Amino acid sequence: MPEIHKRIFKRNDDKELLLFGYKQHSETPSQQLDVSDIPEPHMRWNPSREEWVTYSAGRKNRTSFPPKEYCPLCPGGNLNYPTEIPFSDFEIAVFPNRWASFNSMGKNISLENIPTRPSKGECEVVVYSSEHLSTVSEMPLNRIELLTQVWIDRYKELQKNPDIKYVLPFENRGEECGVTLHHPHGQIYAYPFIPPVIETEIRAFKKENFLIKIMNELEEKYYVYQNEHFVAAVPPFARYAYEVWIIPKKQIEGPWKFNDVQIEDFSKCIQKVVKGYDSFLNKRCPYIMGLHASPELNDNSFHFHVEFYPPLRHGDKPKILAGSESMAGVFIMDVLPEDSAKVLRKHMS
Repeated sequence: MPEIHKRIFKRNDDKELLLFGYKQHSETPSQQLDVSDIPEPHMRWNPSREEWVTYSAGRKNRTSFPPKEYCPLCPGGNLNYPTEIPFSDFEIAVFPNRWASFNSMGKNISLENIPTRPSKGECEVVVYSSEHLSTVSEMPLNRIELLTQVWIDRYKELQKNPDIKYVLPFENRGEECGVTLHHPHGQIYAYPFIPPVIETEIRAFKKENFLIKIMNELEEKYYVYQNEHFVAAVPPFARYAYEVWIIPKKQIEGPWKFNDVQIEDFSKCIQKVVKGYDSFLNKRCPYIMGLHASPELNDNSFHFHVEFYPPLRHGDKPKILAGSESMAGVFIMDVLPEDSAKVLRKHMS
């Protein structure tokens, strides 16, 4: 695996812009954005669902569907206006979200009878490319390998913060999933607690490794693509018609334990799945994608995996989380997972 270079650039607001690449980055910065107010988010406990809800009122001011001629994620050195990245080129850039739901400035408020907490943590933006019209499905494999190594770096660095209890890299793709900036990017949320979904997974894996238990079935009946170390499959318990999980064939707690061959095989899976989705719909497929890793750097029970949720009910018909899903948490499916796997396998294998 080629050497990865990481440049740490201190912005005019004292926050760090990280530039990752196969080549060293030493360009002199151009004009930077004005320093903005830092949000002071907080959390309130929902006793009905027994979960935390985060409030960050400043998010309503974040950049949303800017004019075509303006993109805050493009390299600002080539433009006549400043952007988040004040250079003319980069490979992958990571920086703090200006409208964070979790940050070091989180403060507490007092409410009668409702527990509250400062919304400590971090929210980072990961810009996959300097090219505005690029997308994961069209990127070369070595760019996805670089992205994987960026995720690994952020896991290791963010978990050093004692305020952070869980790190979640994710991507929302398409306006159907709430995207307001079309430049290829993802995000990383670093929470001051373990989110409810992950808590449930931790309990499940401690009882038994259900992914290893069904691995033979996944490889034979539900797979859409597989290589030596990973299988991409529609889980037999899928909640979305074209849901796909990328799963290591052997237990591993997180990508920070990958060797070079596993990084390559994992990146091939990411590429195959996203290309396959686009081929299936004959357009850029919307999806929500998240990396589910252990909250611990060493954990012999949790089984790392990646989940893709295209918001589709059947074909290109949209899936809306309506009454049963939203009010009762019970998903109603129109398509059998084994049938979805057959369809997607034609596009992903």
